[in-house]
Amino acid sequence: MMVSLGMRSLVRRSIGIRLLSHAVPRKTVSIVGSGPSGFYTAYHLLSKASVPLHVTMWERLPVPFGLSRYGVAPDHPEVKNCEDTFTECAERYLSGDKTEDNPLGHKFDFIGGVSVGDEVTLKQLRESQDAVVLSYGCGGDKKLGIPHEDDTTGILTSREFVGWYNSHPDMQDDDRILNIDWSRVRNVGIIGNGNVALDIARVLLSNKIDEIWNGTDICPDALELLKEAPIENVKIIGRREFIHSKFTNKEFRELWELEKFGIQGKISKQYFSEDMFDFDANKGNTLYDRAFKRRVEMCSQYLRPFEQRTKKNYMKAEPAEPIGVQWELDYLKSPLIINRDENDNLKSLTLAVNEVVDNKVVPTDERVTYDLDLLITSLGYGGKPLREFDEMGISFHKSRGNVLNRNGAVLSTEGKPVPSLYATGWIRKGSQGVIASTMVDAFEVADLILKDIESKPAPTNPQADVTQLVKDKKHTTWADWQKLNGYEHLQGYPGAKPREKITSIEKMYNLLQFTL
Repeated sequence: MMVSLGMRSLVRRSIGIRLLSHAVPRKTVSIVGSGPSGFYTAYHLLSKASVPLHVTMWERLPVPFGLSRYGVAPDHPEVKNCEDTFTECAERYLSGDKTEDNPLGHKFDFIGGVSVGDEVTLKQLRESQDAVVLSYGCGGDKKLGIPHEDDTTGILTSREFVGWYNSHPDMQDDDRILNIDWSRVRNVGIIGNGNVALDIARVLLSNKIDEIWNGTDICPDALELLKEAPIENVKIIGRREFIHSKFTNKEFRELWELEKFGIQGKISKQYFSEDMFDFDANKGNTLYDRAFKRRVEMCSQYLRPFEQRTKKNYMKAEPAEPIGVQWELDYLKSPLIINRDENDNLKSLTLAVNEVVDNKVVPTDERVTYDLDLLITSLGYGGKPLREFDEMGISFHKSRGNVLNRNGAVLSTEGKPVPSLYATGWIRKGSQGVIASTMVDAFEVADLILKDIESKPAPTNPQADVTQLVKDKKHTTWADWQKLNGYEHLQGYPGAKPREKITSIEKMYNLLQFTL
């Protein structure tokens, strides 16, 4: 077949363009942490970049998804839907091939079971990548700061308790949990009244109700131990007044709706009554927003006998006969003294009674003591610095538990941006906000990263594949996660559960030995 000179030239030019396109080295980004903030950062980078990227995600555990997998209440599966988005993102870019869905040839790698800062250093990542993003969340706890908080049997943090019933490998053999005699746990105190505190209360109050927990991925071993506890009362304790409660209405309503199982809610009239709030006289007060008005209505309706309620929303299911289990919202208290028996088991908690003066909480001389068998502190998760931060001059706010940064650009101890180092999510802002706000934060920082790295010239010598840093170390890949994920789904199938999580890292690796 004859081909014209012009056609030959066009073919040569098109081949040249295609070869050049494949030859352009990818800009490289390493993300430390595979929870929602890390994955949303990766998602936005790979979706919006105008130059080819190679994104590598590093995770301390062999499996991904962080707080989505191990922090969300098991009976809230809809909150974990973000994992579908993360999975689609990872698998779209896994091969690095140019396709209709991946026209620039982006590449994604997952490296699990490797602790950045120890097995692979942050310095190594910074030296080999165009950008490094700290997205490892908050793996510590905020504390009450009173004596015997850490050495009394019967005291746990919310992170420890939530991780335990969510099958987190770190919590399954924790002596702080296993040494508790659950058969004697009748009275529980929870310090803090955010959504996590309400999730914990719901698990404690309703663990014997199969209708709620069958079909969830709650840890079976944890559930069996919780069922041994003859819980009668869960007291949710706040430092400030009702109006400053941290929970949202959705979680609050779920607690009230336990009345259909005979579990009752209580708030003293000292802390709540409908006539405490004059909405008409305070139309400009931002504390009395629409959500707060609905909260006041919710309490007013649920605290009435069922037949005296006036709103249909609160009459969907008639309360069952009380079963002797109740929860109570308690306010204006600050823990002071942990009281223990001769075996260092929790006996009671002494608290200061607070008052509000000029909108400030002030402890009074009045004391109150609650007999407790279990105390859970739900004060928020605390971030920790990586081991190299001091050496590298990276600024970390220890009391707030976050990396100091400017719009996501990590700052040095001199207050200057550390080149090519960024932070997203809780390690950037502290443990605040839900997954949706984490997504917004991640997108904002990802835009900054793209602006910075897209303006950098392409390197003369393409950088080495960062995965070579772990070629001789035990680690998991995305393919390994797919195998473990399939195994968990199969284990959950007989009980109509979404999955039954593997509770030990050792078992994860043992299972992979048969398929690697």
